[in-house]
Amino acid sequence: MEHKNKLPKRLTVAELRNCRGFETYSDKQAEETIKSLEKVSLLFYESYIKHRQMQEKVSCMLENEADDKKKEFGSTRKNKKRN
Repeated sequence: MEHKNKLPKRLTVAELRNCRGFETYSDKQAEETIKSLEKVSLLFYESYIKHRQMQEKVSCMLENEADDKKKEFGSTRKNKKRN
């Protein structure tokens, strides 16, 4: 589990220039593009994390609601059997 402590590998200018459409970018253009891609990546990642957290909350709420209904149903069945 050492990989968690490693910093992510940053896209290099040379790697960017290997992508179609970026072959003729100057160093400055390439660096600006890489920074923009990093920002967009972080925004998507943060959005993904927030979405997962929301899904987990909803799932937990639904599970709790289902448990409450089971308890309620069980107690009403016991009361009916007693009568």
